[in-house]
Amino acid sequence: MNEKYISVFSQFEQVKGFFSLKSGAADGFPYDRADVFEEAGLADALPVWPKQVHQDHIEAVMEKPQYPLELADTDGLIANVKGVLLTTVHADCLPVYFFDPTKEAIGLVHAGWRGTVKGIAPKAVKKMCTEFGCHGEDIFAYIGPGISKCCFETGAEVCRAFQESWPFIDEMAEQAPSRPPNQVPGNPPGEKYYIDLKAVNERQLIDAGIKPEHIEISPHCTCCEPELFCSYRREGGTYRRMGAGLCLI
Repeated sequence: MNEKYISVFSQFEQVKGFFSLKSGAADGFPYDRADVFEEAGLADALPVWPKQVHQDHIEAVMEKPQYPLELADTDGLIANVKGVLLTTVHADCLPVYFFDPTKEAIGLVHAGWRGTVKGIAPKAVKKMCTEFGCHGEDIFAYIGPGISKCCFETGAEVCRAFQESWPFIDEMAEQAPSRPPNQVPGNPPGEKYYIDLKAVNERQLIDAGIKPEHIEISPHCTCCEPELFCSYRREGGTYRRMGAGLCLI
C-alpha cells in the first residue's frame, strides 16, 4: 500500500489502477490529483471525469481525447484505448474495476446502493461484451474499498428496493437489533437492516458470467477506518472524495 493509494490489478502489466487513501483525496469532483497520477505512473494519461449522479449510465470511451474529458450524468466508464485514465470519486460508495486481458479492455463504475440496486456493475460487463467483444469468463474484477456490512445500516425501504430487483438479497441483508430511536441521534424509528453491498456486487458479477476466482474484494471498510479513508457516513457528510483510477498502458 502506497502512502497515497492502493494499487489495483498490479498482477497485470497491461493496466494500472489505484484507489486513493485519505491522503490522496480531492475536494469533490473531479479527481485531479496530479501527484497521485505521477506516483501511479500515469502522469501522461488523459483523465476522463464522470459527473456522478448515483444512477447506472455507462459511457464507452472509444478514442483518446485531446483534453481531459468531463461526462455529465455518468456513473460508469469502459474503454479499449491506451493512455485514457478512467476515474470515479468515492466517500463510501464502492468502486468496481474491470479488466479483460484478452481484448485489452477496462471498466470502472461507481456503485453506491442506488447504483447497485440498478445493477451498474453487471451492466458494465454486458457493455464491455457488446462494445468490445469481451466474454465474461475472461474479465477480472476488483471490488474496492467502501462501506462494509458492519457499517451500512439502512431503512426497510432500501432493503425492499433490493428485494424487488435481486431475489438473493436476503442472503446478504440482516435485520438490525431494535433499539429506541433516541439512542441513535437523527435516526427515525422503524426497522433497520445491515446490507453487504460488496457481496451483492460479487453475486451480480458471477451471475453476469465472471468467474468467482476472477473477483477480488477489498477487506477495507471506509467507514470504520478513519486513519485511512474519508467516509460520508462517519463524518456526517464530507466534501472530500477519494479517487479511483484505471488505465490501459
